[in-house]
Amino acid sequence: MLPSESPFPCHWWGTSLDNVGLGDVRPYTGTYGQYEFERLPRLPFELCGDFAWLISSAAAQHSIHDEKSSENAKAFSHLLASAIRRQIRLPDAFTKFIATPELQQRVRSTTDCYLDICSEPIPAPIGDGWLVRFLADSQGCIFWYLYLTPDGADHAVVASLGFYGTEGEQWQDEPADPSEIVYCAESFEAFMCRFWLENEIWFAGYERTAMPDAGRVYIDRYRSTKS
Repeated sequence: MLPSESPFPCHWWGTSLDNVGLGDVRPYTGTYGQYEFERLPRLPFELCGDFAWLISSAAAQHSIHDEKSSENAKAFSHLLASAIRRQIRLPDAFTKFIATPELQQRVRSTTDCYLDICSEPIPAPIGDGWLVRFLADSQGCIFWYLYLTPDGADHAVVASLGFYGTEGEQWQDEPADPSEIVYCAESFEAFMCRFWLENEIWFAGYERTAMPDAGRVYIDRYRSTKS
């Protein structure tokens, strides 16, 4: 889904990248900042749904897979069945990634985010479609969702400070505010690619781990948006 087609405003929730010389465009504003979507650089990979950009990287010592692996496997099974009942198509890249632990184990998070699969598509409060939660911040600060059009023919990734899930999952005292939902990626694979790459860049800057070659390209492209 293109940004121009989104029923939500466009922003990117992420960590600062001031440690790699991007303080002008990604300054520190707290654990997370809401940054300008229009200034995000083009990803330095061709995205074909096969996660080739991720397969060549090594498994992480601690990844987004670890926290709820058994719970997510059960939830994913229920989600697939629920989508079939509702005649909603889930994106192929999403089902591939969630069904493949080896891919998940290559994605790490500076803020200990973890996969958190909702077992049902939830009616979206805006946009006449569906939300499927798949990623959560470790402190419950932000949640990421698939946004699916009513039949699932198109999708995007959105983020929100609010929690959307099944009735049995609800834990927030106040209902979520739909105005806090923001569009942050045109596809699931695009989101995962940017999430993975930015986290690897952060780790390289703060912990001196190896910088992916694509990370240097990404930094240079981001710097060019300052002018």
